[in-house]
Amino acid sequence: MFDEAMDKVQEIMFEIVSLLNSFGITDVRAGAVMRLLGTSDEEAAPFDDKVMYINGDVLDLIEVDEIAGEHPIDDLPDPGTTLH
Repeated sequence: MFDEAMDKVQEIMFEIVSLLNSFGITDVRAGAVMRLLGTSDEEAAPFDDKVMYINGDVLDLIEVDEIAGEHPIDDLPDPGTTLH
């Protein structure tokens, strides 16, 4: 049962990243997607410096500092900030 739930969550995360990518959004932070799916801030925070990307038919993570031209995590808005 746990494996089925984990597979479904990964499928949902893949679809979110895929949808965002189709609109040109490629900087998809793992922590933000986790929060969107109900993960607590404490559990999601360690993933704020990781970007999710589609590698074939699987979802992978890369550290932000491994991406040329990315800004440090300190430059991001507070996770509780509402963007309009």
